[in-house]
Amino acid sequence: MSFAPAVTDEVIPAEYRATADGLFSAADPESSAVIFSSLLGIADDYKSLVAADAEARSRAERRVLSHFRNNLELLIQKTWVDKADEAHKEKLLARVPTLVSDLDRAEYAHALKYLVLVSEELGYLLFGAQSRKADFIEYAFRVDPCLGLFWWYAGRLSSLMGEPDVRKVRALLLLGVCFLADL
Repeated sequence: MSFAPAVTDEVIPAEYRATADGLFSAADPESSAVIFSSLLGIADDYKSLVAADAEARSRAERRVLSHFRNNLELLIQKTWVDKADEAHKEKLLARVPTLVSDLDRAEYAHALKYLVLVSEELGYLLFGAQSRKADFIEYAFRVDPCLGLFWWYAGRLSSLMGEPDVRKVRALLLLGVCFLADL
């Protein structure tokens, strides 16, 4: 989901733009992600993932990862596709356990690669060829503002490849995990 920034940023409604603009460049990624999570409607769950108490954070992460895996697998399994796309659907389903395992082991750089792939493939599974068009983000915003924000975010995830700040990668990865766990 590599969208040209000029195209996708223009479609973000003004009330979301300031928060969205700062998400990937914030000095304090967790605080910025908490604000963004409120726009996605997942603030309560997300805040537990960045809690100060390590034990509470660990419990919350295990819970969210369990919900994420279950909900994403169910979403993929229940999505109707043409026979030609069945292999695509199976490939996507096969990526989920690896992604969850990477997240569980705190291998965020590898998990990032998988979340980017899963997001792209999920977009195609749910929206078909529309997900590959330049106006996909605008389309997603028309369907639902939260979906639009999520797909905008998903399209930006690859910009974190090679990011040395593990805290930033974790904070931004968990936004997507939390959102998909809540679908």
